Amino acid sequence: MQKIKHALTRWWFIWALAAFLPVFILVTVYNERHVDYLNNGFFTFWLSGRFQISGAHPYSSTEWVNGHHANGATWIPNKIFPYPLPLALITAPLGLLSLKQAYILWDILAQLLISGSILWMASRFPKRNQQLFAGIILLFIVLNSNIYLGLMTGTFAALFLIFLILTLFFMENNHPFWAGVMLAGLALKPPLLIIAALFGLWLLFERNWKMLAGLAAGGLGLLAIGLIQDPQWVTKFLGAGENLFNLRLGNQPTLISYTRLFCSAEANCTTITYGLIALTLAAIFTFFIWKNHTRLSPEMAFSAAIALGVILPPYIWSYDYTLLIIPICFICFELIKRTQNYFYATLFLIALDVISFSGIVLFYLNPESSALTIQRDMWSIWAGIFVLACTCWIIFQTPKIKISSGN
Repeated sequence: MQKIKHALTRWWFIWALAAFLPVFILVTVYNERHVDYLNNGFFTFWLSGRFQISGAHPYSSTEWVNGHHANGATWIPNKIFPYPLPLALITAPLGLLSLKQAYILWDILAQLLISGSILWMASRFPKRNQQLFAGIILLFIVLNSNIYLGLMTGTFAALFLIFLILTLFFMENNHPFWAGVMLAGLALKPPLLIIAALFGLWLLFERNWKMLAGLAAGGLGLLAIGLIQDPQWVTKFLGAGENLFNLRLGNQPTLISYTRLFCSAEANCTTITYGLIALTLAAIFTFFIWKNHTRLSPEMAFSAAIALGVILPPYIWSYDYTLLIIPICFICFELIKRTQNYFYATLFLIALDVISFSGIVLFYLNPESSALTIQRDMWSIWAGIFVLACTCWIIFQTPKIKISSGN
């Protein structure tokens, strides 16, 4: 009996994932039956993977468009693969499967990655009933409309979450170089590099040169991998990215969507206003990190960088708020630790789900339109702002005790 109890305690992480697996399968079955994954973002990743297997080039506009037609896809939002070329290698395993098989596999895997991230975050807090509350967080995450939207559309948000989790894991296990390499993985979706830049400020003030070196090495490694595939991939990608940004401007949960509305879509006013607001927020963050870096734990600095980093980019979607799982867990477990109860953490999760659900409802009530109105995904930014505000409040309430970064 003692051995069984020890095994359950030691491997609760694995048992929890196994217990949730039937739920993940049910969610996947529902999504597969109700989502047109042939005509959404997942097809983009699957097609790039299929190209890697077949030898076609994801940056060839002719082959890319023909690949859509050959598979019966009618939604062709991009003329080439709209991500950095090295990401196509990661999608290659999906290309070995049929579209349906690949969607099912990735949907289950994404749920496992998200759940594993939450359970790992919970394991770092030596608080009673941490396993139970990790399950509660997971339940609210499933109900979080922004994150569930990512599962439905088959996005790779869970992959970028794992890059962040591994960054924190390597930092806490005193492997700063590899932590930097993992953080560089955000370059596979360039708008997320703002998170790396914000966290890099803390690393700079902490003189964590090894992690900064890892970040640079990881970035150069991704660049080299792309150059091996296509020496001109950077130029091709930047051209496609500019066109994509102009096409979608005003529809994302970003600051620039609101400055565009404020400026009545006048280009110079939109850009300047957005730039001033973004630079002001970045300056405030920099000043705060500079004044407080010695008392911030890696998790505090990381959570703040992520919470602000999903709001600042000019181009991002609400399903990218999956990355907020790290500051969400930070907020919940800090509230539990400081208040010695679960009421406020649960209240925070309820409020967050209400805000995210409201944003998605308004998403569907406001179809895409050329009219200058609040459109589509713009409402979801308030979920990000709520998490940012709570993260800052938690950090400001932290006693001013010097915390070693372990480097």
